[in-house]
This record gives sequence, C-alpha cells and structure tokens, in this order.
Amino acid sequence: MRKKYKFALLGTPIEHSLSPEIHKIFAEGCGIEKNFEYVKIDTDKTTLKETVEYLKSSGFSGFNCTMPLKEEIMNYVNEKSGNCKLLKVCNTVKINRDKTLSAYTTDGSGMVSGIEYNGVKTAGKNILVFGAGGTTKSVVLSLVESGAENIIVLNRSEKNLNGIKKLFSVFGGLPSAPRITFDLLNLYNIEKYIKDFDIDILINTSQLGMKGFEESPAFDPEYKFLDLLKNDAAIADSVYNPLKTKLLNAAENAGLKAIDGFWMLVYQGAFAFMIWTGKEIPEAYIEKAHGVIKR
Repeated sequence: MRKKYKFALLGTPIEHSLSPEIHKIFAEGCGIEKNFEYVKIDTDKTTLKETVEYLKSSGFSGFNCTMPLKEEIMNYVNEKSGNCKLLKVCNTVKINRDKTLSAYTTDGSGMVSGIEYNGVKTAGKNILVFGAGGTTKSVVLSLVESGAENIIVLNRSEKNLNGIKKLFSVFGGLPSAPRITFDLLNLYNIEKYIKDFDIDILINTSQLGMKGFEESPAFDPEYKFLDLLKNDAAIADSVYNPLKTKLLNAAENAGLKAIDGFWMLVYQGAFAFMIWTGKEIPEAYIEKAHGVIKR
C-alpha cells in the first residue's frame, strides 16, 4: 500500500489561500499526486490546540501555520530548528511518527530563493529592508546566512524596530556576520541609506501595498526615492495581493528589476514540502506553481 501524504494549512482568514494548488503541483512534480492531500482548516488561537490534536490523530504528516498562529504554535511543538529558537516563530510543522511536533521557518529562505531564482544574488550585496514583523525577522536571518554584506532595516514603529534590533544583537560580535543597521522608516533615512550604502536590493516585508492597507508611504506616495537606486538594483516584495503592488509598478517604471511576492510564497511552500516528504521538487514545477497566481 502506497503512503498517503496528508498536510494542512492553519490560520484565519485562509479561504482565498492558493497553498493547496501550489502543493498539488509540487506533488505532481514528485509523482505522488494520487496519494497527496493538502487542506485548509480555518483556525484561530482559541482552536489551535484542538486542531493540532485532530491532525495528529488523523494521519496528517505536517502542516503550515499562517497569521495569526506563527508565534502561538511554538507553545505546542516538541522540537525547534535553530532559526525557530532564535526568531520564536514557525510556519512549518512536521508531525513525526511518534506524534511529536518539529518546528521550522521557511519564510526567509523562501524570499532569498525567490530573489535568486530571478537572477539576483544576495551574497556580498547591500540590502535595504522595510518592516520589522515576523516575516522581516525570518528574511533578515536568511540574508545573514546567505552572506549579505550590509543589511539596513527600516520600520515606522520604533517599538517594533527596537524588538528586532535586540533579536539580532547576537550577531554583533561575530566577525563573519554582515553589518546590520536599524533605523526609522522615513524619506530622509531611505535616501540616506540608499546613497551611503549604494543599495543593491530593496525588500519590502511590511504590509505596505497589501490589499486593505496603505498603497504607499504618505511621505513619498509615488516612490520617487527609487530614482536614487543604481540601474541594476532589484526590488522584491513579500506582498502578493495585489501581485503587482504600487512599489513594483514604480520599480518597473524606473527601469529596475521587480520581483513579486508570490515567488516567496511558492518557495517557502517548496521548502515545507521538502521537509515533510524528503523529496526534491523539479525546477520546472516551481515555475509552474508560480503560474497559479496568474490564472
């Protein structure tokens, strides 16, 4: 009897999530689509424990957590990857044979891999990051691991900025670690750091531009600061609803490379799939999964 692969996405709201379609394509690429199942289960913090017990008792081998559960799920896992221990967040859980739970985070590696798939290297580069939330933490850690030269993190909330600054203070004494700078997100600082560090890549990990949130910062609604970037700079977004954010439209109008947020979603899913199944996804099916957003 062939093994049945059963996985789930937990979070709320998730009715519009494309994760099942993405993982179905991964399963197809690995030849296990006939024995593969990936379902969405609307879950909040009050029902998380009950849902996890259901998954453990119903033959599931793992699950993804999205908002608002990435921190809450850490209360229920038995083993944590090094990155999860540092960041205190998790988006991928493997259910082991003994029903224990192992936690991983694939958001940051998803962003870096999405950028590099589009022909942009992060090693040795100067990178400007907008945001200070859970996604930002994972992305910054993956940029550190990829060998970025300088990382500048800008955020509007000083409280959240201080939180991420404290988190990454552990790298301050490591000679091989990149220089990480933290400051407030405003036009003066954006322009200052673009000029001072000759920025190669700008990454938005904030909710800026997401459907239902602000389209652009009030201090520069047309993203004119992009004109200060060099011609071969790249702009990457974590937002994929809409797929083409105002930031990415402005980047293309300025002649810069624009990388949409769906690449991050596809790659973080690919890493989760590999953790669960141990199977390598053919590159052609990574690109096919990205095509789901354009249907």
